[in-house]
Amino acid sequence: MNSKCKPLVAALMVIVIFGGSLTVCFWPSDTSKEEVFSVTGEVTGLSSYNQPALDIKAETLLEHKITPGALFQIETEDETFNDAILLNNYLGIFMFDIFVNIESDGYISIGCVGKLITADVGSSVTITHTGTSHRYSKVPHYNEGSTNNRADYPSDEVFGNFYEVTGGNLKDGILYRSFSPLYSPDKQARSTYVNELAEEAGIQFEIALSYNDASVKKAVDSLEGYCITLCKEGKYVAPGMGYLYFQEKEKTALVFQSILDNDGAYLVHCNVGRDRTGFIILLLQALCGCTADEMKECEAKAFCNLYHIDMGTEEFRTVVDCTYGRNMYLIANYDEIPDIFVIDWNNIDVTTVDTFTAAYDYCTDYLGFSDSDIDSLIGKLCN
Repeated sequence: MNSKCKPLVAALMVIVIFGGSLTVCFWPSDTSKEEVFSVTGEVTGLSSYNQPALDIKAETLLEHKITPGALFQIETEDETFNDAILLNNYLGIFMFDIFVNIESDGYISIGCVGKLITADVGSSVTITHTGTSHRYSKVPHYNEGSTNNRADYPSDEVFGNFYEVTGGNLKDGILYRSFSPLYSPDKQARSTYVNELAEEAGIQFEIALSYNDASVKKAVDSLEGYCITLCKEGKYVAPGMGYLYFQEKEKTALVFQSILDNDGAYLVHCNVGRDRTGFIILLLQALCGCTADEMKECEAKAFCNLYHIDMGTEEFRTVVDCTYGRNMYLIANYDEIPDIFVIDWNNIDVTTVDTFTAAYDYCTDYLGFSDSDIDSLIGKLCN
C-alpha cells in the first residue's frame, strides 16, 4: 500500500510492516514544532458501532504517548474528516462527534455518532494527530462509575432514570421518560424498577423508541412487568429508531401519530433513556411552551442520573451544550440535517432560537403534519 505521508522539511522516517498494510510516518513541520504522527492502515470490516474497523493497533498510538482526548484528521479514499477525538470504548462523546476509537480487541476504528462514515473493506485510511481536544476532559465518560447496582444510587427514580417531564404548559402526570423497562432483570436490574415506577405513575402508553415489533414480542414472550403488560395489550409503539435518528423522520412521525391516536400518560424510552429519548422529549417540550432552561435541565438530568453528574458543574454545562444545543440547532435548521459533517459544532448558537416556532415548523414542514394535527397533539399534552 502506498503511504499518504509526504516529507515536508527533513528526511522522512517510514516504518513498514511487511505483509501488512500499516505505514507509520513522522515528520517535523518545522524545526520549532513537535513531530507530526500519522499512520495508514486498511479497513478490515465493521466495528462494534457498525462503522469502519482498521488494522491499526492502538499500541501504535499509545507508544508515542498519544492518549484519549487527542485530535486526529481522518482521510479515507473519498473523504477527509477533521477534529476526530481519540476515545477508549466510545467513552466521552456526544451526538455528531467524529471519533477514532480504541476497540476492546486493541485495534482502532473510526466513525461518527449520528451519521455513518463509510469505507470499503481493503481501502486505505490515514489518521494524523493534529492536537488535543479542549472539551474531552470536561465530558462525562459514559459508563465509568455507572453500575447495575441499585445501592449505588440515591433513589429508585435515579437508578431507573425515570422522571416526569414538566414545564411550560404540560399537564401534570402526562409525560415521563426512563431507562428501558423491556430488558431482562438478569441483565439490567433497572428494568424492574422502571416497571414498578411506571405502574405508580399510571402510564397508559409506552413509546419504545429503540425497539421494533419483533424485539417487543421477544420481551413479551419471556418477561413480566407492568410495561410488558401494556405491550401485550397493544398499548405501545416501537418504531425501531436507530442512532441515526435525525435521518429517520418517518419514525419520529410515527411516534407523534401514536400520541395523537392514544391517551396518556406516556412513557418515552430507548435503551438507557438518553439520546433518542432526549430528542423526542425536547421536541415535545418545545411544542408545549417549555423554556430553554426547563428543556436544558430535562435533557441533562438523564446524564446526571446515569453517570453521577452534579447539576451546575462543568460536566453538566458540557452536557447541556452538546445535547440541548445540538438537538435544538438541527430542529431549527432541519435543512442542514443531510450535511452534519460540515457543521462546526463547536461554534453553534441557539440562544436566539424561538424554540416553539422551530419545533412547530419542524413538525409541519419537515415531518409533514398539518397544523391541525400538531394543534391536536399539543392539546393532548397541555393544559
